Amino acid sequence: MSAAMTSMPMSSMPMMNGGAMPAMPMAMMMPMSCRMTCEMTQQGMMCMMMPGEGTTMDMMKDMCTMLTSMMANGMSCMMTCAGMPMMSCCGMAMMPTMKCEMTRQGMSCMMMPTGMMSMDMLKMCCDMMTQMMNCGMPMTMMCGSMPMMVCTH
Repeated sequence: MSAAMTSMPMSSMPMMNGGAMPAMPMAMMMPMSCRMTCEMTQQGMMCMMMPGEGTTMDMMKDMCTMLTSMMANGMSCMMTCAGMPMMSCCGMAMMPTMKCEMTRQGMSCMMMPTGMMSMDMLKMCCDMMTQMMNCGMPMTMMCGSMPMMVCTH
């Protein structure tokens, strides 16, 4: 390297895109913000998602329709926290059956055990998600590898 290059400050180094940061791929949409509660019922784990900051009930309705359609076409949906799938909190990855529907309060997602999954495993997951949200950690609803919703308590 020449002496001129080694003494050149980083701020004057040439950059791509006319000085702007290199182009980064962006998701088609930003994840929707919502408030969520989880509780166990006779059928499984019920997650109730209410609109959060910048989210309307119409947006929630569209999300419910989109999630239902995506799942009907074979895409998996799951909750994650800090990149960790919440359904793996029992030591094994679980994929419950999930059904979303709109209520007057927001979107309701019922997760029911399938295969080797038991209600106790689902309860363990429900308790862990609630405790993590109580500590301020958001849950992310993923569909495939796309973040759909960011949920807080």
